[in-house]
Amino acid sequence: MLDADESVELRALQARAYGRAGALNEPEAARLRELEAGKTRRAEPPAPRGPEPPAPAPAHIEPAHIEPAVSTVVDGAGTSVSEEDRTTAAPHGDSTLTALRRHWRLAVAITAAFIAVGLVLGWLIFADRGPAPMQLSAQQEGWQSAIVASGDFDPGSVRAVAEEEGVVIWFATKNERADVCLVLGHEDATAPACTTREQATIQGVNATLAKPVSEAQTYDIQAQMFLTQDGEPAVITRSYITSSQSTSMFASEAEAEAATTLAAQTGLDRRTILVVGYDDEVPIWTGIDTSTQRYCLVYDGSMPDPPMVCDDSLMLADADRTLVLDVADDGETTRYEYQFGYGQQYLTVRRGWESDDAAGE
Repeated sequence: MLDADESVELRALQARAYGRAGALNEPEAARLRELEAGKTRRAEPPAPRGPEPPAPAPAHIEPAHIEPAVSTVVDGAGTSVSEEDRTTAAPHGDSTLTALRRHWRLAVAITAAFIAVGLVLGWLIFADRGPAPMQLSAQQEGWQSAIVASGDFDPGSVRAVAEEEGVVIWFATKNERADVCLVLGHEDATAPACTTREQATIQGVNATLAKPVSEAQTYDIQAQMFLTQDGEPAVITRSYITSSQSTSMFASEAEAEAATTLAAQTGLDRRTILVVGYDDEVPIWTGIDTSTQRYCLVYDGSMPDPPMVCDDSLMLADADRTLVLDVADDGETTRYEYQFGYGQQYLTVRRGWESDDAAGE
């Protein structure tokens, strides 16, 4: 083993030779090799006696490129430390960078896997899977089965898309999807209408089905279908009550019954009564008085002796006429003006209106 002075000298030379900016001149490099060789020889077990070969002449070594020998150095705390560990130890940042360089393929594979998982989850969450199928009752399922069994449409193309007043509206194709169809159905009655895809995109396709309400009234269901840019059906529906005894149309059975009651209360001809507008949910009616043949405007009609005004018979020859009805409620007056005649017909509602006489007072 080296003595204390030689160990101190060895550590000093190693620190200068193997440091970041280490450099030794030729005598110092030779001394370093001598101390390291002496330390290694003294640490090795004795070899069998024999002729010793002559020691080779030391080669010229550049100080900046000296490779450290593997040896053990006792530091100041008395701990044995391998010189290889001391020389190959690197700062933490260098170690992390080295590890990333060694395992870059694994890092790329993990990143690609996360991206793929994100894409799959995004598709599952946000993908457009088309319109949800419409839920049908057991009875309506039977109607659909009858339409499918008719064989008039492509297999698997019949799909319920809307319902209006109990009437189911189906979308279907025929002629190997060349034509598109709109089918209205209620119980045993169906009303199909078909056209080409081009016509359905530009002009749409229309179908109407009349559902009986009573012996004198029917519910007329109208539907119009267009095709979107994706080829999906877009359907518009409307419905109203009609009667064989009248040209009037009503939005519901309750409205049709109210018209019958209004005729009995006011003496208006039932065949001429119709709704011209609404104030919130209150209907505003018009009709012709049976006895005077005057045109009348009526508010609500659900109460006895409803507010009503009729036109002046002297104005029958005029092209356009106006009916004005003022209704007071809780100290506030609402004016209803109905413009009618040969031109455009419309109802104007003015809330909080006051006449010129009332304003002057």
